[in-house]
Amino acid sequence: MPSNIKEQVHQHYGNKIRVRTCGVIIQDGKILMLKHDGIGKKDYFWNVPGGGLEKGESLISGLKREFQEETGLKIKVKKLLYLNQYIVSPLHAIEYYFEVEKITGNAELGHDPEEILVLSQLSWFSRSDFENLDKDCKPNFLLKYLNFD
Repeated sequence: MPSNIKEQVHQHYGNKIRVRTCGVIIQDGKILMLKHDGIGKKDYFWNVPGGGLEKGESLISGLKREFQEETGLKIKVKKLLYLNQYIVSPLHAIEYYFEVEKITGNAELGHDPEEILVLSQLSWFSRSDFENLDKDCKPNFLLKYLNFD
């Protein structure tokens, strides 16, 4: 077994194309983000909740499942906001970003069902907080497509 989280991530998710479904929730002018360790140019990446699909699972069903696993929130999936390719070798993901709305629950850091402990932090970011994150450690396109007000 690889010794560090980055090696584990590369071994588990690397050298294949992964389809991810992601949910963007804005509440009280803040966006919900999760810190993913072992990913990106600086070994961490802030992104909205979401993840890979299980065989036979739709984007919508997968997003509801992932959101509840990672944050404890039950959500309603609304419109598709953006289609993104995340390519930082050896990782390659096709990501569908949806606007979501909370139905029930309180946001708390959950887990990934995989054996790798990638999620390390949950935080709500204001627009200025988001802008102040390192540009290599977040999906920069979110500012362009979202209104935090």
